[in-house]
Amino acid sequence: MNKRNLQNLMSPLIIPGVVLVMLASGALAQVATVQDIHLPATPSKHYTFELITKSNASPYWLAVKEGVDAAAAKYGVTAKFEAPANGLDLAAQIGMVNNAVTAGVDGIILAAQNPEALLNPVRNVLNANIPLVTVDSGLKPNIADSFLATSNVEAAAALARYTATHLMGKSGQYAIIDFNHTASTGIERPKGFELGMKDFPSAKRVGPVLYSENSLSKGISLTNNLLTEYPNLKIIFGANDRSALGPATAIAAAGSKVQVVGFDADLGEIKYVKSGIIQASILQSPYDMGYYGVVELLDILQGHTVPKVITTPYFLLTPSNLNTPEATRAIQQYAPSYKP
Repeated sequence: MNKRNLQNLMSPLIIPGVVLVMLASGALAQVATVQDIHLPATPSKHYTFELITKSNASPYWLAVKEGVDAAAAKYGVTAKFEAPANGLDLAAQIGMVNNAVTAGVDGIILAAQNPEALLNPVRNVLNANIPLVTVDSGLKPNIADSFLATSNVEAAAALARYTATHLMGKSGQYAIIDFNHTASTGIERPKGFELGMKDFPSAKRVGPVLYSENSLSKGISLTNNLLTEYPNLKIIFGANDRSALGPATAIAAAGSKVQVVGFDADLGEIKYVKSGIIQASILQSPYDMGYYGVVELLDILQGHTVPKVITTPYFLLTPSNLNTPEATRAIQQYAPSYKP
């Protein structure tokens, strides 16, 4: 699979080039895209890297692992994988970061469950002169050597504007089911969706933001409650793959006309895109996050300066563009063997 082609065929919503943004600390940071990344030489020394994601139960994180494994094979690196079974097991993830330092790995790729609780463990990593790159879910403040992720606020706002314009007729009720309120992605995506919806004052959110805790069964239960309590509901926004799949499953079982928009996709969700229950989903670049996480670690170890923030492309998948080459390549970020 040609990774550079995958990047170039993703959504044009990402603005190319290198810019400067203000971080929470007040410092200016360089922001690049994956097209700007320097490709390192094959190292003469053998390195061992460790990927630590939020959980090992989601196809999304397994796609990140596939990217890490591919880059590790290309550059002759050993790649280890650690992740809690539960995406809410913060203590387990902190322990894995600490254990990686003790084991003396040469670099760490981390998807932080909590942007602040991982700060001290990451400081220990950096103090041990071990480079660390965050992917998907970063730290606050961003003390990692580099952070590769979708611009979650921007992507969610774009999704909201598409939803209001094309699916809601610019008015009506929508609900939000998030996965948790502590990860940076769990904070930013509802924020971005609400930001996009501000352009449409006749579109109204019903109820509070709900949390599925990455549980399919809880997402189904929350959706059934929404369908009962709000008979005029038009849209449910699911903030990640499990948070969209739960509502889609419940809606299909109920024969409801409510539609789902969301983030990410596995093959189960593609089925609901085909049936029209999921009407739009932001597809990120999990494979690229893993692949270029390895590239950034190697670049750091070879003495190069890397961008502090790297935005990875996203693609807005809909039933109408599902069979396009661009959609196929975007889905293959999650399932490399996917064929339309």
